[in-house]
Amino acid sequence: MQSFCVLMASVAGALYMIPQLCQSGKYKEFLEPVDRKQYYFKPILAGGLWIEERLRLKGSGRYFGWLHQKIVMLNGSRYAAFHMKIHWASKILYLFLGIILAGLLGFLGGAEGEEWYLIVPGAGVGLFFLADKMLDDQYRKKVMSIKREFPDFVSGLVLLVNAGLSTRQAIERIVRDRGCETPLYRELFITLNDIRGGLTEHQAYTDFSERCKIKEITNFVGILLQSMKLGGGQMLYELKRLGTECWDMRKNTAKQLGETASSRLMLPLMIMFVAIIMICMMPALMELSNSF
Repeated sequence: MQSFCVLMASVAGALYMIPQLCQSGKYKEFLEPVDRKQYYFKPILAGGLWIEERLRLKGSGRYFGWLHQKIVMLNGSRYAAFHMKIHWASKILYLFLGIILAGLLGFLGGAEGEEWYLIVPGAGVGLFFLADKMLDDQYRKKVMSIKREFPDFVSGLVLLVNAGLSTRQAIERIVRDRGCETPLYRELFITLNDIRGGLTEHQAYTDFSERCKIKEITNFVGILLQSMKLGGGQMLYELKRLGTECWDMRKNTAKQLGETASSRLMLPLMIMFVAIIMICMMPALMELSNSF
């Protein structure tokens, strides 16, 4: 069984590293825009890209649709094709990495038993789908961050519009003051750059809504587009109403997170309670066993 583990690890390593070494120069420019913080394994993605192109991994099923939806929510529709290729390349990398690590673990641990015929490839399949879980976690983290920041943004926008600034000037002022370190202001910064680059405000705001895919953002963009189309008479009132709704939603979200955190604390408390009972009962149990 150890020989099987070594064989699987060796074959998987060779199948991935040969195209990685041969094609790394070809994909160097293509991988340049990839964020190293998000894809820390960026230097070894060339092999996955080459395999992805050979396999032509495209489809129209529910799974492919789900992946495409998450990619669009994180990066926008204009760059969805690029990030889809990067995601598939990372999934392929995880597949081979899982097989290699499981094979090495089986060899070093003295693998015995036929279950390793399933463990080694199963580890690769598990890591293959782990990439999707990480993608979903990134999206959920982005959504939570935007929901926390959005009420403050709307309140600031209402104040600046009341002071006489246009909507675009107010957004530029807020983004300039807050920076673009967090997801909401990063998306707003991208939207403003799109407008400066020649994209219409209607399309830029629509793309912003598509990237975030959150009810509050969709309502906000709807208000802006309606104001651009019909005039800004009702916009301030609608923004104030939206701001009130967002603050109420933020309070409810904070309450739900607090309840979730308290429920998660129940398990460690139960474990501690059982441990205390065992400690208290141990002397009595020992005395009882000695009497027999």
